[in-house]
Amino acid sequence: MFDVQVTAHQPLALGVRPAGTAPVPTRLHVPGSVLRGALAAAWIAEYGLPTKVPASKRREFIALFEGYVSYGPLFATGSQVVPLSVLRCKYRRCATVVDEAFDDTGDNPSCGCGPLAPGRGEVEFTGAAAGRPVTQSTHLQIDDDRGTAEEGLLFTRRVLAHRDADGAERTFHGRISPGADLPDGAAAWLGDTRRLRLGGRRGTSGAVTYTPHPSNPVAPPTGHRIALRLIAPAILTDPAGMPLDLADHQTLRASLDAELAPLLGDAHVTAVERVWARRERVGGWHAASRLPKPVELAVSIGSVLLLDFDRPPASDRLLALTGRGIGLRRSEGFGALETAISAWGQPTEPAPIATRQDQVQDPAEAYARLLLDTGHGAWFVDNLRPYVEELAAHPGTQHLGLLQRPRLRRLTPYERDRIEGMLLTAPVDVLDRTLGILTVLNRLTEKETARP
Repeated sequence: MFDVQVTAHQPLALGVRPAGTAPVPTRLHVPGSVLRGALAAAWIAEYGLPTKVPASKRREFIALFEGYVSYGPLFATGSQVVPLSVLRCKYRRCATVVDEAFDDTGDNPSCGCGPLAPGRGEVEFTGAAAGRPVTQSTHLQIDDDRGTAEEGLLFTRRVLAHRDADGAERTFHGRISPGADLPDGAAAWLGDTRRLRLGGRRGTSGAVTYTPHPSNPVAPPTGHRIALRLIAPAILTDPAGMPLDLADHQTLRASLDAELAPLLGDAHVTAVERVWARRERVGGWHAASRLPKPVELAVSIGSVLLLDFDRPPASDRLLALTGRGIGLRRSEGFGALETAISAWGQPTEPAPIATRQDQVQDPAEAYARLLLDTGHGAWFVDNLRPYVEELAAHPGTQHLGLLQRPRLRRLTPYERDRIEGMLLTAPVDVLDRTLGILTVLNRLTEKETARP
């Protein structure tokens, strides 16, 4: 599995199908299908068309782009998908967030500012990254005789800016999951840093640097109730190949159980508790044959499926599910998802891929800064010590009981995953040094805060 970072050097024209005479819009993230297409174009530029290369190279191309690899979407730093199950302050005057999948507050939830509005499954920029991520430009060709735009050659296009509000080049983060059967040569090619061109208008936009980094992600937490949050459109069908009726929970349960059973083993879906979903039509263009791909009815990004299981699936199997995705055409970037057993919260900015300097950083210092950034540094100093003493007295008794405390219910998924990895894998001496460093950092923070 590769964690991928893409650094943009030019604006990105990640076009959506235009509607009427409106400006050609752009997506605010890089779909997996766009990343896959850019890598396929790079492979062809390096080796030639698959029909004109040796058989071994042709097999490598097929392994990379026709079924052995799942290409996940890439999201810019400071952006995230707001699930349809999430309710937030309609006017964004307060930070109230309610996830109906795990926190049902009634039929008409509200905050001090007024009613709460549901998320729309769109990618949003927040915090310092909000600014104006989209720019607009008009393209035309002037008729010399009339001095006006020639008919059919006047259009307006929107692009995703390649620099943030501070002028730094925008970075995108995501994941590529190679299958177990991917040949070593193909995996090595996929793991090389290279320049790519993403999206349309490639003559004047789309230049990026693709940086993959082999990763060993922490398995997500598990439970009897698990929410599947789509971060890419999913093409879900019944045994006859027809689009699934999401309102028919019995058929949906049977279809999901049949698809997930090979991945989740003994854990089976017993009920579809609730669904928050929208529909859209997805297609594409097959560059090799120069033909349009079939148009499918898909479940939109941001949709949420809340499932009940007869037993909690193993965490490592859930990790395999997030790497594989669900539905059809997964190798084309469809069906990517995240799993959750707790309410959604505003995530922090994703961490960039580790550089050589990061790799030699003391892990105890990295853990201490992670705990401090949660805003609960002093609380961790007091409550992590008993866990470390218990682990020193009884090796092999790692557990996640600390994360079940009500104080930590607002941790973001990124913070929770990192802290879980620390509690389950860090040696006792590293945890002990983490507490010492955290104590010092917390005191320095308190002094800075107390200054007039």
